[in-house]
Amino acid sequence: MTSEFALVPSRRTVRRLDLVAMSAVAVFAALGLVVGTQLWGLAELHRGLLDAASALDSTGRAIGLVADAPLIGESAGRLAGDITATAGDVRVQAVAARDGVRAVAIGVGTTIGLLGLLPALALWLPLRLARRRELRGLRRMLSGPAAPALVEHLARAAVRRVPYGELCRISPRPWLDLEHGRHTALAHAELRRLGVTPPPGWDGPDPGPTHG
Repeated sequence: MTSEFALVPSRRTVRRLDLVAMSAVAVFAALGLVVGTQLWGLAELHRGLLDAASALDSTGRAIGLVADAPLIGESAGRLAGDITATAGDVRVQAVAARDGVRAVAIGVGTTIGLLGLLPALALWLPLRLARRRELRGLRRMLSGPAAPALVEHLARAAVRRVPYGELCRISPRPWLDLEHGRHTALAHAELRRLGVTPPPGWDGPDPGPTHG
């Protein structure tokens, strides 16, 4: 099925689609990089929590200095311990938040980048490979004397695929040419559409279409 559709687009259309596919991959890759970088920058907000944890540590140490004072020493010691423990919890949460935001930045940036890459790999690349394979086989068949069946096949493909305006410049009655076995000019038109140049001396089995 892939090979059947691989030769439907003209060489010009394929080049345009190549450009579209490459542009889409580049745009989504750049967008993913920008979004990922912006999200990665948000991870730096954890520094505020680390500063708060440091401030709590300082407060706990200051309160701990009066732990030996009469009457209030025991209460001050418990308070200092609570503040120090809270500072540790804040510090752990700050590091966890930083790591979480960075993981999200990598995940989101990668996902956006793949939005452009995956369709190209899953859809366009197989068609391009199939087209290359089909054209390589066609060129091998054209390397020798033209087989009448091949020329007729190309002529019938031209009637289906060559734009109508160009088809009329080749022959005013292309369908009549097919019925009468005049295939050469139409076959050449299909080869031109595919971007394939017949080797020197290649010729079809008929004298060409009439234009009367």
